[in-house]
Amino acid sequence: MSHSPGLKLKDLGVLQKTLAPITSADLFKPDDCLCKPKSSIQVNRFLSREARIRAPSSLKASVAALGIDVISFSTGRPSPETYPFEQLDLTFSDPAFLTSSSSRNGDDYPASGPLRSIVYRNDPDSSIDISIALSYGYSLGCEQLLQFLTTHITHVLCPPYSDWEICLTVGNTSALEIALRNFANEGDCMLVEEYSYSGMLEAARALNLNLVPIAMDSDGLCSRDLEAVLSSWESCHPDKPKPRLLYTIPTGHNPTGITQPPGRRREVLAVADKHDLLIIEDDPYYYLHFSQAGTRSAATLLPSYLSLSTAGRVIRLDTTSKILAPGLRLGWLTAPKAVVETFQAAHDLGIVHPSGLSQVVVYKLLSEAWGHDGFVEWLAHLADEYGRKARLMLQAMRQALGHRGLEDICSWKDIEAGMFIWLTIDCSSYPGLDHTVESMAAKASIEEHIYTAALEAGVLCCRGSFFCVPSLSVSAEAPDRGDGDRDGDGAVPLAPSKPIVYLRLTFASVSDTDLVRGIERLATALREVFGLT
Repeated sequence: MSHSPGLKLKDLGVLQKTLAPITSADLFKPDDCLCKPKSSIQVNRFLSREARIRAPSSLKASVAALGIDVISFSTGRPSPETYPFEQLDLTFSDPAFLTSSSSRNGDDYPASGPLRSIVYRNDPDSSIDISIALSYGYSLGCEQLLQFLTTHITHVLCPPYSDWEICLTVGNTSALEIALRNFANEGDCMLVEEYSYSGMLEAARALNLNLVPIAMDSDGLCSRDLEAVLSSWESCHPDKPKPRLLYTIPTGHNPTGITQPPGRRREVLAVADKHDLLIIEDDPYYYLHFSQAGTRSAATLLPSYLSLSTAGRVIRLDTTSKILAPGLRLGWLTAPKAVVETFQAAHDLGIVHPSGLSQVVVYKLLSEAWGHDGFVEWLAHLADEYGRKARLMLQAMRQALGHRGLEDICSWKDIEAGMFIWLTIDCSSYPGLDHTVESMAAKASIEEHIYTAALEAGVLCCRGSFFCVPSLSVSAEAPDRGDGDRDGDGAVPLAPSKPIVYLRLTFASVSDTDLVRGIERLATALREVFGLT
């Protein structure tokens, strides 16, 4: 991540200490960012019927231009004097200490202690206080936090066009569901990785969308497969609308753990440019990139699709869930202004805005307690810790699943980001398996057996079938799709022809001791299932 010593916000003076001020990332972008060309994507082409008829809140629009001296009899806003909150006393971890040798040696905080911040009911010396934070706010989010994020995005992701905007969300799952409603109609087709986030699958199912699985290999989403599906769409599926949306999790993929290398991302984007796709880049694990642990340069981070698309065809989703705390229910999306306007209208009639309490807590943490340099230190600390846990689980898997017959049954790939390891279980030697029949029911039965045996052994795993995208029969019909390898190097597709069951394993919240014990218990369960005891 970009680490600019003494990184300054553009202009503190533009902050407005008033309720729900209308604001924009443009207020906080440096001049060289504003001088870039505008995005060229035609957003109207992608809008759903719902998004076309949805309008922003008329009530909010009616007070948007009010001056500070206006006496308002308009909005049904409770008086801050009725809020039963006098002050918030916040104590934050100090990332500089957590990444120091003192922390690694188990020492206590220095005499100065952890970082503290107090939020008062009415504070004339602060741009945000309880009276503002806990009132109705602006649907894109509070100005103070948008300012911090604008500076962060400018220096870390560097969108290559000028008219990008930020919208705070209540997390990536909510933002994704709104994106699907804004840019897909019932019955539309959406391109996704052949294994994908279960929350996305369930949201798409509720909206009656047809998901089109694209093959994956060791580099993730296969660009050649994506091109083959799209170029043959009209001949293979004349009765279905050609997909306009591509959903991808490029870093520390959920569930497979794969991280798309830069070359693969550029190839996928080239296909998206050719076929005029809108990309939803769901990237909650972007900063949990182990190989970058301890580094401070933006050049060492993987390029985001947002950073690569000069046309502005990317809706990038970020969240505090994996880097601060999931209970905050706070995230942000970055996209062209015309895209963000559709989320603003949806927020006006839905969530209204993210929790004011969460916004003020995160603002006080990031902007006032840590600053941009402290945020960099914190993310480096997380990457270090997740990398250590990943290595510990992989070592435990090699020791417990790599011998006594399980070496022919279990396989997995090392990961470089995120919190998931995708365990592949070859069921060819499963007792009683009928090799003459390719049956989804048989795989489901074996998966249930493995899951139950593991649970009885004292370990809970996540079934791989939760993440499997039902086939639209594209793979069987599309001609000459190849194997999707990046450089013609014969990379093996992720989904082989053998009878395979998958388990998703996560190391994120498990203690070191339980992590090793859990893998040993899983090995015991698998030996029992396959008759190796």
